This record gives sequence, C-alpha cells and structure tokens, in this order.
Amino acid sequence: MKKRNIFATSYMGVAAVWLGGHFGPGFATGAFSVTYYVKYGWIGLLMPLLAMLVTGGVMFYMTEYARSHNATSYRPFVLSCYGEKAGKAISIVYDILFLATVMCAGGLAFSGEANVLMNFGFSYWGAAIPTIIISALLCLYGSKLLSKASKYMMYAIVLVVLLIAVLSLVFGQYDLGAAIAAAPVNTKEPNLLHAVLSAVLYGCFQSTICFNVMSVADILEDKAETKKAIIAGYIITVILMISIAFTLFCYVTIIPDLCNPGVVAVPIMAVLGRLGFSWLTFVFVVLMTLAVLTSAAGLANAGCVRFNNLFSFIKNLQLRRAVITVILLGIAAIGASFGMKALLQKGTSIIGYIGILALVIPAFTIVRSKIKKDEKKD
Repeated sequence: MKKRNIFATSYMGVAAVWLGGHFGPGFATGAFSVTYYVKYGWIGLLMPLLAMLVTGGVMFYMTEYARSHNATSYRPFVLSCYGEKAGKAISIVYDILFLATVMCAGGLAFSGEANVLMNFGFSYWGAAIPTIIISALLCLYGSKLLSKASKYMMYAIVLVVLLIAVLSLVFGQYDLGAAIAAAPVNTKEPNLLHAVLSAVLYGCFQSTICFNVMSVADILEDKAETKKAIIAGYIITVILMISIAFTLFCYVTIIPDLCNPGVVAVPIMAVLGRLGFSWLTFVFVVLMTLAVLTSAAGLANAGCVRFNNLFSFIKNLQLRRAVITVILLGIAAIGASFGMKALLQKGTSIIGYIGILALVIPAFTIVRSKIKKDEKKD
C-alpha cells in the first residue's frame, strides 16, 4: 500500500486553517508578540507553549464534536450539543462572539497590512479591497479549496518566518545578553504571574479560531485525524510564535519603544529596517499578504457555513458565498478603523474574557463529556 505524503494529507489542511486564522498580521507584524510575550522578559518566550495548550484543547474538542456529529457550523453544533432550548440561546452568544472576532481579528488583519503597505505607497482601501475579493474567491467552493489553499500558504509562511528569524539573528546588530539582563518592559506587574495570565488570556482569545477550523472538519475522516490536525497545528504555531518572539526579544534594548504599539506599529519592520536587506522587506510584504489572505479567508468560510441558510434567497451557491464573504470582511474593514493599538489592547482582551465563559470552559467540560459518552456508545 502506497504511503500518503504527509504534506498532502487532509489533517495538514485543517492545521493550516488553524495557522491561517491565528497567523494574521496581528501576529505576522510582531504586534501580538510584544503585547503578550516580549514585554515580560525572557520568561515570556516560553508562554506560547501554555497559550496554545489552551487554544489547542478547545480546538480539539470543538472540531472533533463537529466532525463526529456533522455539525461544521456552530448553530447546528450548539443545537446538537446543548439541546434545542439552550442551543438557541448559546447560538446567539456565538453569533455575537463570532462577529466580534471578525471585527477584531479581521480588523487587525487589514490594519496590519495597511500599516505595512502604506510604506510602499498603497492606501488603506487599496490594500483592503483586493484582499476582500481574493478571500471571496477562495471561499467560493467551500472547505476543500480553502484547506488546500491555506495549506500551501502555510508552507510559504513557515519558510518566510524562519528565514526572517535566522537572517535577523545572523546579520542583525542585537544584544541578547542585555535583553536577558534587563528588567522586563512591563515593570508595573509581577513578571511570572502576569506572564502566565497574559498567555492564558491570549489562548482564550485565539480559541475563537475554532469556528474557522470547525468549518472544515468535514474533510477529516476520524478522531485520529482530528488529533493529528491539532497536534500539527500546535507544533507549527508554537514554533512560529517563539521564533518571532525571540527575534523581537533580541532587539528589545536596541530599538526604542519596540513594545509600544502606539509608537512602533509593525515591530518586525523595525527589525528589518536595522538589517537593510530591501529584498527581505519585500519578502515580508509577501508574508503579510499571505497572512491576511489565510486569516480573512478562514473567517469568511466559517461565516459562509454559519449564515448560508440566512442568505438562501440567493439561489446560486457561489454568489451566496461571495456576498456573505464581502459583508463579513466589510465588517472587518470597519473594525480596522478603530486602530491597531485599540484592537490589540482592548478588543482581544474583551473577546478573550467572553471566550473563557462561552468556549474554553464548556469545551473542556461539556463538549469533552459528550465526546466521551459517544465513544462509550460506540
């Protein structure tokens, strides 16, 4: 029997949707890294391991339940998991949480890309409109196309991030020793405790990506594939998170206000500016574009699955998906108008706190229990 190439597997496609949802420009720019990790000093560099355990756990239980009950949209998911009465109420909460995530995460995507592309003469809408159009095209034919496109974009993202990290550390003028010896940028809070709490909150915020991953759960064959998808997503995501955080940490004593998003909106660009490699800056722009597309397309596909019936009056399926995508990404574009700093410091925290009650705790208790019961029946 011919062994399947791991890079062509369905579970890698699902892992790519996780990475695509997470690795939007909020993270590609380094803005998430300085906000949640780098400012806590060297201990913050280990916190992605904890944060993604929270996200990965939620991702596994929600995706496996969605796969095993053929409930890839969160409305049939909650009706199946919580029953008719409770499910309807929870569905409304999920709608609010999802749309808030679209506005915040999508807003960060557009805002991050705009901050980069405006350095090259693009206007905000000049960057946003092509992104909306391409994302709509990616969503036209559903989960299989999205997972395949996300998979190849993921491979490119991994290569570019590692390339930037390696070149920054080989050719850059940084001071790792000074960064380790220096007091954390966030000197107002006890280091370890708040680093842990910050990581958990970040993991709760990123748990909303489960809506994206659930929307492509139908391509997974069994529970073993779900596990592989989540493990692969965890490993790849953590490697990239630590790579970016470590790169920025090395420059924290060299570049003033690196951890202040109000002053340095794109920390990675600040590091690249120190290197002076114009071609690497171009490669970073390509990375940003891929990050925006994977993030935006993942959110849009989850919305297409959720709101498909609401727009059933549009008979053509492809046109229906395109309309939903444009509306959702339009909401994201409006979210970007609040500014990257506000979305980072307030938007992500609010969604994280809502996610604790709406997603994280239920996933590790109720949803996990339902999966266990289903296994006993089988």
